[in-house]
Amino acid sequence: MRIVSDSETPQAVVRTAIILNGPPPPGKLYSLPVGRFGLTSLNTVESTNTFRGYLEELVREWMRCGKKIMPTDSNVWAIGRGGPHRYSDKTEWTLYLVPEGLGFRKPESLKPVDKSDPAFSSWLWKVYWDYLSRVQPSIWFDSYGEVSFQYSTSAFEDPGKPTALPPFLDAESAKSPIWREAVLWFILLLNSGHAQLLDRCRFCGNYFVRRREMKKGQSYKRGGPSCANCKGEGSKARTTAIRANAKNRMLEVAAKAWAAWKKTHIAPNRISAVAERVNAECLDEILVTTRKHRIESLWVKRNEAKILEHVERNALRKGAKRNAKG
Repeated sequence: MRIVSDSETPQAVVRTAIILNGPPPPGKLYSLPVGRFGLTSLNTVESTNTFRGYLEELVREWMRCGKKIMPTDSNVWAIGRGGPHRYSDKTEWTLYLVPEGLGFRKPESLKPVDKSDPAFSSWLWKVYWDYLSRVQPSIWFDSYGEVSFQYSTSAFEDPGKPTALPPFLDAESAKSPIWREAVLWFILLLNSGHAQLLDRCRFCGNYFVRRREMKKGQSYKRGGPSCANCKGEGSKARTTAIRANAKNRMLEVAAKAWAAWKKTHIAPNRISAVAERVNAECLDEILVTTRKHRIESLWVKRNEAKILEHVERNALRKGAKRNAKG
């Protein structure tokens, strides 16, 4: 027997990225398949924008949690009171995160839940559990022994009062079909098997689909992901930062030389003396910022205002230290 789902397709990720990057063209609405049905609540421009906002909140929280619903090696422990044993509006549920395997293995052999994980204190796992507990999929069997789970739109149903809410919704808003269908689309995204390919560009903020999934334990060494349109922006940003740091180092050396200068027969000119000090102490920085091995007096004259700002800042810092000691 094989268990399959209609949402197991990369197109779920592609469509999600398109939705999150902006509203549909004027005069058009979203057409999102859920099983064999469409999302019936999206019948106005306002509802499509609301749906997109809800879906982005879910995706952002999922990404903040490291693209997972719960901390690693954890399960939901639900305790119901005051109603039937199964899910009911009359049942008051208390939700906990417990080590995976609790109830089947000895507690001392289990790894405790990582409370430092962002997913531990997130509202996402509660909302996810709440929806799956209230809304059940349709199950289909075929002659080949396959079992197919199909979620249909919940717009025609009232699954009852939610147990868990995100911080941006109240109990009445959570009953909205738009919110329920946004959660349903998010669940189908995760069920697609390709959700890890969805990413957000750190430069333009657009969502995009990666060519391949990141390896386990792999992380971004230079800030974050970038889309095809912003390819090379990370390199530009790093180059700009390196040059800015080098320029600041040169200005700091120049400011100290400016403040320490005294007219002598060896150094009769302050501008020239400052340039010589920068040349002596900032060989690498000069190469980075000017692509030359030396600076001339002209560099000091052009940057005189910034050098004097550093001189004044250093003087104020020294004065504050003296006052603190006194």
